[in-house]
Amino acid sequence: MYAQSFTNRPPAFYAALVVVTLLPLYLASYHYRLWHPYGGADPAEAVELSSAAFVAEWLDVHVVQPFNPSTIATYCNRTEWHPNLVFNLVDGAEDGLADARGSLLDFLFYAIEAGASIVLPGFAANGAGRNASRIAVDKMPFGMLFDEAWLLSSMAEACPQMAIYKPERDHKTADALPGTYVPKSRRVDMDSGKTKKAYLEHLDAWLKEKPDFKPDRLTLVNVERTSWQVDTRNLPQVFRRSFGQVLRTADDIRRLAAVAVQELTRKFTTHIDSSSVVPRNAFYGAYVDTRGSVASEPYSNFSAQTDAHLEQAIMHKLKVIYVASDNATETALFRTAAARYPLPIIAVSKLDLLPVAEVAALKELTPTQQVLVDFEVLKRCSIFGGSVKSSASYNIALTRNQWLADQGRMNDPWFVVHKDVGVAFDDGISRIVGRDGVYELQMPRGMWP
Repeated sequence: MYAQSFTNRPPAFYAALVVVTLLPLYLASYHYRLWHPYGGADPAEAVELSSAAFVAEWLDVHVVQPFNPSTIATYCNRTEWHPNLVFNLVDGAEDGLADARGSLLDFLFYAIEAGASIVLPGFAANGAGRNASRIAVDKMPFGMLFDEAWLLSSMAEACPQMAIYKPERDHKTADALPGTYVPKSRRVDMDSGKTKKAYLEHLDAWLKEKPDFKPDRLTLVNVERTSWQVDTRNLPQVFRRSFGQVLRTADDIRRLAAVAVQELTRKFTTHIDSSSVVPRNAFYGAYVDTRGSVASEPYSNFSAQTDAHLEQAIMHKLKVIYVASDNATETALFRTAAARYPLPIIAVSKLDLLPVAEVAALKELTPTQQVLVDFEVLKRCSIFGGSVKSSASYNIALTRNQWLADQGRMNDPWFVVHKDVGVAFDDGISRIVGRDGVYELQMPRGMWP
């Protein structure tokens, strides 16, 4: 009688029964993967290398690899190309780290969809005018932050239809059309009408408004910089993964990061396999950013962020922290707080680790270049902690998250917002503290890994 009544239940009953049965299993699986992102086995002890060998091997590794040009080629092959159309990023990319990556990649993507060639972008410099009608050659060169040779070779392989012009001082260039074109947003997650078709129609209408525009003549268009204006997660996953790889940090900056990690290994006898993308049980990486902090918001101010990082380091049994901040005073305060913690932790920055010659080289770099050194180190720490109001933190976390996905170890990094007050992201190897509706809306979908 009971068996008969059980089998006669409506479909909704069985659906609910499946959910109730599987939910505890999912929660248990999520928590296990959150605290065991590397799996269960203990890591093999790293083989000791000479300093030069360690640095060379470290430089051979990238967080997201290998680069697959065919995925970009597929996208380029679907584009209608216009050989006479050339885009110029009029003011250069933003000079902040993650913002620079975002504006460069958005610009490159907009050019591909328009079938346009580009002028190799530089970076915003003091005195750069927003009303410039010609290519500015006094911007900070592309190679100051990113690997120019790699961009040119990777794009030549992946998208040979696009020409990339490099302006030279005292070299006459064509006049641009009057005005600056502001690309139409491609955030289809926010508005389903922001499609490729709508963007191209918007660009076509802007061009046709210009009396000097002749489709059969070379047309230089000054393009306004944007960031986070492409819904990257609406694109094919393999394309999104590969496209972010066309930007690689310049070799001289990456070398300083490699030396810093090698010195951390030497000074604290921390075993780090230089060939490992994200080494286990090596060191914690903290990015402290209190700009725009509000004392009443959880994890917003310096003290709250510091406590959150120290607690996570202890939880993951990591007693060495590599700390980075745009504020040198906060870096020093963090170091003091770590030393006074109930379970003492050693906190160090790049200036504490680099030898004298490398410190001298570091001080010759611009502030953004110096931040890139931290960016490269933090991408490859064992556990990373960042701030929700920091675009650099998101860029580090999302790049590491792509590595997790490539390893088949992915879990839902946003599930944490339903269980931890004041935490926006946690995938087991990266954790972003604080909550901010604007950043949480813009970054995860608008950022390239």
